Amino acid sequence: MKVIGIDPGSKSWDFFGLDNNSIFLDTSILTKNLMEAPDKFFEVIDGVKPFDLMVAPSGFGLPLKKVQDLTEKDMFQILLKFKRDKEKKIVGLGEILRRIKVENYPSVIVPSVKHLPTVPTYKKINKIDLGTADKVCTAVVGIRDQIESYDIIIEKTNFILIEIGFGFTAVLAIENGQIIDGIGGSNIMGIHACGSVDGELAYLIGEIKKKHYYQGGVASIAGYPNLSLQEVVQLAKKDAQSKLAINAFMDSIKKATFAITSAFSDKNKIKDILLAGRGIDLEVIKDDLKNTLHKIANVREMKTYSQIAKRSAQGATFIADGLLGGKFKPIIDNLKLKDSSGSVLDHIYIPYERKA
Repeated sequence: MKVIGIDPGSKSWDFFGLDNNSIFLDTSILTKNLMEAPDKFFEVIDGVKPFDLMVAPSGFGLPLKKVQDLTEKDMFQILLKFKRDKEKKIVGLGEILRRIKVENYPSVIVPSVKHLPTVPTYKKINKIDLGTADKVCTAVVGIRDQIESYDIIIEKTNFILIEIGFGFTAVLAIENGQIIDGIGGSNIMGIHACGSVDGELAYLIGEIKKKHYYQGGVASIAGYPNLSLQEVVQLAKKDAQSKLAINAFMDSIKKATFAITSAFSDKNKIKDILLAGRGIDLEVIKDDLKNTLHKIANVREMKTYSQIAKRSAQGATFIADGLLGGKFKPIIDNLKLKDSSGSVLDHIYIPYERKA
């Protein structure tokens, strides 16, 4: 059985593939290069055909669905992008999904956290981003990590996931091998993302567009919007404004982590806080999190099962395997991905423009 998983990240698109549990695909393409030449995406997957199933880049996700069955309404819910919006398209995701559909690659869209039946409905009210589909994929890797690290059954895996990506940060709660809550990248400060927008500030901004969420984060606070986290960390050693940016960033992550402990039936069940994403490559970030969050549980870096592809791409591949009845089927069954339902636009009680 040959399966592929893809992560459409802010910095890179990562590709990971397993053939009967042996790695046959492990690569990455810079997002800016893919935006300029989307054919690069298809060069990668055409180079490894035929395959049995691909978990396609899923954005804000859908209840489990074949790409071949996608409608334009589905596309809107995956992208959450109005057609009238003239801003730069998000990583060419819509264009790539439409081509995947036309060329009939065996592929599926996977759900985001909000679609999952394991998350109580009251946690979904007036929320869209509890964690995008790629965060669900990363959680799968964390579940495998704990199973192997502690020699436990799936139902005994309990942890908090912190993923610090190139642009966005997210925190998820996993109890008994199931995702029970999440705070998505739109709600926590990221390297580039501002996180939650204060209601009064939203009023002053007026018409809020996607571009507002891709700025206002660490790099913007430091005064250098195009810098990486590593560069801002270096500047923070001497520059007060950069240090302020890092302090605000770490505070946002810690607040979210402490807050999500309330989702667990018993806080003592939390075995680990597992760290993932590009941001944890910096020891200063890991050390800061460990110094504060050890009060909750052991803080450590999540295992990785590839040399290049990010954990979210690995998890997407594990999902593809599990959906086809492979090694990871018990993990995927326990996550109840096949029972996902609804829309990210459900349970919203604030008036907004509903037309795509």
